[in-house]
Amino acid sequence: MKIVLSLWLVILLAGCAPTLTPVPSPVGESPAPTAVVTETPRPAPPPSPQPELGTDANPILLALPPSRFLDAAAVGNGQQLAALLEKQTHYRVVAVAPNTYADLIKSLGNGNAHIAALPMFAIALAYQRDAVQAAYASTQDGAASYGAQFLVRSDRFDAYFDPFKKENTAEAPQALAQFSGKKPCWTETDSPSGYLVPFGILNWYKIPTQEGAFLQSHFAVVRAVRMGEVCDFGATYVDARAYPALKDEYPRIMDEVTVAWQVPAVIPYDGIFLAASVPPNVAAELKRALDLVFAQPNGKVLFDALFKIKGITPVDDLFYVEFTRYLQASGADLNALVH
Repeated sequence: MKIVLSLWLVILLAGCAPTLTPVPSPVGESPAPTAVVTETPRPAPPPSPQPELGTDANPILLALPPSRFLDAAAVGNGQQLAALLEKQTHYRVVAVAPNTYADLIKSLGNGNAHIAALPMFAIALAYQRDAVQAAYASTQDGAASYGAQFLVRSDRFDAYFDPFKKENTAEAPQALAQFSGKKPCWTETDSPSGYLVPFGILNWYKIPTQEGAFLQSHFAVVRAVRMGEVCDFGATYVDARAYPALKDEYPRIMDEVTVAWQVPAVIPYDGIFLAASVPPNVAAELKRALDLVFAQPNGKVLFDALFKIKGITPVDDLFYVEFTRYLQASGADLNALVH
């Protein structure tokens, strides 16, 4: 059952002033002075105060994953998670079901949602609208984010990445300047590691390139870079060169195609966020409660069932700065990417 909580407050002030009609004086007599009646303005009543967040009159709203079709299992899991958060905080917590992530972000911005899990593009759009504050990043294999890599033929460009130490040997402006005027190969227009973030980095550092070729897969980009005919360089996730089919086809692929520069792990997995309007004291309580609930076996099961989140780590807003910066620099239409 979708719960929609709306609060409409209408204050009607009606002032009714007396209408005075002049009375004519008898002929020949001086007009008698007319009394002027002035009504003393009445002060407007103060607006009703907003009920304290977390009370029955203004509960904390836990957003379920957006769906246009109500899922009974998701609603049941959401109600269980809300009950566990209530137990830890003594706040009133209610589960709500948004239709889309666009609707959810709007609700986070106007106070109709207070806790939500967001995927990466929704994260960027929510920050663009100043709608959220970070609470927890989800993790996969212990990591909360991942990177990308710029690939080149080893006989045509310089490499600024040490594969043994697994670290860059130069900053991005120096390492990527060699791509000025060159043609890139990208994967797909909505790929964070195969296009959006690498292209955003090039734009951020004002390194112009030719129009790129979109090859639809990371392995196709590796193959095209190795062939050296379609493009001069490419971008993929780390490390797409190790795909078994590629290594079977090109046994020396790791030597022939080298990493020119590795994009740091700035691409986030899904995260858990609070509305930006949640006061600091309430935010601190909710973060503590989320951590305690996730530490419980049944809490882990609920996070996994509802949000596909298997691990969490606390983060602040700075964790997302580079990702949102490069995504914006790429020129991506976030409204089109968030559904």
